[in-house]
Order: sequence, then C-alpha cells, then structure tokens
Amino acid sequence: MKAIYKTIFVIGLGITSLAVSAQKDTTLTRQVLLEREYNPTLQDASKINTTPDIYTPVIKQGSINFVSSTPQIKLDNNRLGASAPSDIKTNVDFTKKRGYLMLGGGTNGNLDGTAGYRIVDGERDRLDLFANYDATSGKINYLDKENYLNKDVKAKYSNAGVNLKYQHTFDPSILTVEASFRNTGYNYYGNSFYPKGGVANPYDYNSKQSVNLFTLGIGLKSSETNEGNLKYIGNIGFSHFGNKYGPTSLTDGVSGEQIDLGVNVFTEYDTDKTMGIDGSIMYQTFGKEDWFKNDDVYHKYMNVQGTPYLKFLGENWDVNLGANVNFLFDVKVGFSIAPDIKANVRINDVNKFYAEIGGGVNNNTFLNILQENRYVNPATRVEYSKTLYDAKIGFSSGVVSGLEFDVFASYKQTNKDHLYVYYPSENISSAWSLVGTPLYANVSTGHIGGQLKTTLIPYTDLSAKITGYFYNVKYRDGYVTMILPEAISEKKAWGRPSFTAELNADVRPMDKLTLSVNYLYGGGRKGMYVDPVPASGWTSVKMKDINELNFRGEYQVTDWLSVNARLNNILYQRYELYYGYPLQGFNILGGVSLRF
Repeated sequence: MKAIYKTIFVIGLGITSLAVSAQKDTTLTRQVLLEREYNPTLQDASKINTTPDIYTPVIKQGSINFVSSTPQIKLDNNRLGASAPSDIKTNVDFTKKRGYLMLGGGTNGNLDGTAGYRIVDGERDRLDLFANYDATSGKINYLDKENYLNKDVKAKYSNAGVNLKYQHTFDPSILTVEASFRNTGYNYYGNSFYPKGGVANPYDYNSKQSVNLFTLGIGLKSSETNEGNLKYIGNIGFSHFGNKYGPTSLTDGVSGEQIDLGVNVFTEYDTDKTMGIDGSIMYQTFGKEDWFKNDDVYHKYMNVQGTPYLKFLGENWDVNLGANVNFLFDVKVGFSIAPDIKANVRINDVNKFYAEIGGGVNNNTFLNILQENRYVNPATRVEYSKTLYDAKIGFSSGVVSGLEFDVFASYKQTNKDHLYVYYPSENISSAWSLVGTPLYANVSTGHIGGQLKTTLIPYTDLSAKITGYFYNVKYRDGYVTMILPEAISEKKAWGRPSFTAELNADVRPMDKLTLSVNYLYGGGRKGMYVDPVPASGWTSVKMKDINELNFRGEYQVTDWLSVNARLNNILYQRYELYYGYPLQGFNILGGVSLRF
C-alpha cells in the first residue's frame, strides 16, 4: 500500500513540476467536494470562483459531455430530491466587491446559508475562502401509506463545507492550490414496507449517516501569455472520505482514499491543427472493516486512461479525432478502448450539423455514487462500467435573431451498468429502513429530443426541452452480486424515465426585479422493491410521474443587497426521485443576499 501511494505521489508531483498534466475540458462533473455557489442576482449570475483548476473526482463518460448520459432527474429546488448541492451562483465584481453572504430559511426546517470572501486580490495572487451550510428536517407522508405500519417519516439532510483556494500567476504558468472539507448527513428515511398489525417498526429511521470528505489538490497550467508551442494543464488531487455507519447503525462505516492525476499536453501547428494527448490516473482504496464478508466488496481499484487526439479547424467545420484507451486494475485486470470523435459543420454561421461518437469507462467511485444516489446500500460498492459507444447526431439553428433550437438523437451501449432496486437490510436489528442496491445489466439507451431558447417575448428569457428515451436491458452478474438477476424476471431500466420535459422562464418586468418559473416533468419510471415481512419476493411498481412547478422572485434593493422568495412544488404533487423516498410537498423559502 505505502509503495503504491509513494509511487503515485512521486509520479504526480513530477508531472506537476513539469507542467504536463491536465484537467478534462467538458467532462468534469463537479462533485460534493466542490464549492457551493450562490446567486445574488438572477440577471447577472457568475461565480465568485471559477471551476477549480485541480483535478477532482468525476463521473466519467469518456471525453464527451454526452446529452445521452444516464437520464437522471435532479430536483435542485427540493433538498431531498437533489443528489448534489443546489446550483447556487454568484456575481461578485472583485474590483468593487470582495465577498458575499446569503441567509435563507423556510418551511420543513429548510435552511440555506453560504458566504465567501476574496482575502487577497492582487495582479498575480488570489486567495479565496468560502463556506456553505444547507439543511432540512421535516415530516413527509409516504405515497403508499394504506397497507403499511408507517404513514409518515421525518426526513433529515444537511450539507456543510469550507474551501480555501490560492492562485498565483507566473509569466508562463498559473499555479492553483486548494483544500476543502465537507460533511454530508442524512437518514435512510425510505419506506420499509413493514405491514400493518406488526409490532413497532424495527428499522432505523432516526440515525443520521454522516459522510466526511477532505480534499487537497494542486494544479499547474500554461497561461495565455505563454508563447511557447507546447501547452499544458496539470493537476494532482488527494481525497479522504468516510461513512460514520456501515450496514447498520451499530457498525462502523467504510473509509478510504482517492488519488487523481491528469495529463494533457498539446500543441497547435499550421494555424488550423491541434495535436495532443489527454490522460489520467484514478486510484481508489478502502480500509478494512470487520463486517466485510467478501474481500471483493471494498478493494483497490485503478484506472489508467489516455486519449490521443488530433483536431482540425476549417473555415466552416471542425473535427476532433481521438480514442479513449483504459487499463483497469480491479478484481481482475481489464482493458477498454472506445472512439472519441466529434464533427461540426456550420452553414451561414447560424446553422450547425453535428455528430459525436464516444465512450469510455465510468469509474463509479465512492464519491461518484454519493452524488448519484446517497441512499445506496453501504454494504456494497458499485462497480465500474464500460460505455462501448455513445453516438449522437443533431442540428441546431439560430437563423431567427432571438430564437435558437436544437434537435438531437442518440444511441449508446453500456456494459455492466447499474440499476437501483430497493429492499430493507436483511439484519433487521438496527438496520436501515430502505437502501438502493445495484442490479447489474448491459443497457442500451436511445433518446430523441429537442430544445428551444428564445428572447423574442419582451423582458423574458425562455427555454424548453423535451426528451424521449427507450431501453433494452439484459441482466448480468458483477464481481460482487447482492441481487441475483434470475430472481427478477421483468427486465426494465428501473428508476429511469421514458419521457422528460423542462421549461424555464426569467421575466424582468422592471430593472431590479426578476421573476423565474421552472417546470419539470419526468414520466414512465418503474421501481422494483421487496416487502420484508412476509417475504413476498420482488415486486415492480409504476412510479408516480414527477410534475413540479417552482417560482422564484428576487428584488435588487441596492447594489449590495437583494431579497428573494421561492415557492417550490406549487402543484402540491407527491412523488419520489428514489423509490420509497418521498420528496417534500409545497414549501416556501425566503432569504437575503449581501455583497461587500
């Protein structure tokens, strides 16, 4: 173990010092360890801190940020529906303002607070400190409460973090150093489906799982003033994470480390060509716990990835040719290669045809899954999957001034993908009420859809998007199989929608007032669960459609003070994002925002 750490750190520091390692461009999906951002004005939203230059754990879908990635509905307006910190942004003009503060609260015990300050703001040096806290704690009714003992439950969630970031600009390079700490707490409040007439429900709804995450990173990239032919971005990151509890509240949780290195070296030549290689190393390891029954559950995993590429830029077209190559060190040693090709053709500068085909390895690390579904079974880990290909075609147009639209279609194949099915833990004493357990399958996913954006309506920015999905599912075993595939005869993409729609509108009836409306629909989802008593086997059920309407109003009182109010789930709908876990009904929040 020590030898591996030493080797990786030596390699990483060497790469950093030579400035030949890199962060991914558009594939970085930010995790729970990153700073929370805040939005004092909706008209003018930009971040107090840009996306950190250090390498951070990612949900990896090859080198393309696919629209056709796993369709997950994220209700950012609902604390218990969001699978990551809410999307809060800030506009701070550091020539005049160096800090921000937001405080808010509302029904269901919803609290929201975030603050940041640029301690140093020099020509070459910047030092930022920012922190956040948001939480909820209120009773929620179960959707199915007629046949079971419990009708409602107290759902608890909290998220707190602090981050320190330093940046120094040299003549040829920019150095970034960052450290952060985050704690996420939540209870497993899902319906245990314990029958009426039974004794007091034995499952644990009250204990609050706690996840701690400490991250340290350093990055180096070539600055815009670098006149050399060789460009580079480099980074190395270390994360330590840990659960407070394991499979029950009487057992210690799992802890571990993740190390990330990145490599991107490229050069431009002949004014219209770029050649480079983009690579990374991800290493994850876990400590040994007494409750492990299988050494293959939590063990070391490493993914060494490289993507050589060649880009061509024409007068009205551009092409990126590359390939994602992965060497995998898991229970077994593996290998993967997938295309990384993108092409765009522009017509009259306002119309564009585009096509992409990519793929790669999805690491599904502890931090990835924490963002995807925090209610996952803590007695297992989710294994990596391979996207063999992900092909997409589309056409976008802005031929009418103030009106843009995009139509697209795609099809992808992912082997050993994971679907979540739900059941209470087997050891009833002090066990969690309901956990999501991975069921592995080779999943083919197709989708077709369209998107529209317009500013033609006076004082209004409007966008709408609709997408239809279809699936083909074939179950398979994993290295660690907790759900026997043959026990579930029906083959569905459990929890994933067949149709989604979203509408967003920002209206500015006056200079200092912004009114925002958001509507989200997700339909065609099915869930799979098992009743604990009596053991009735697996049961499939149609999940209620997500049908959420939200409203927000914000008024800029002065250049440093604004007030806001939010009305969420105005339609009083009751539904679940994860099966058995109901979301909040109608709720109200209000707050103030300061810039100083």
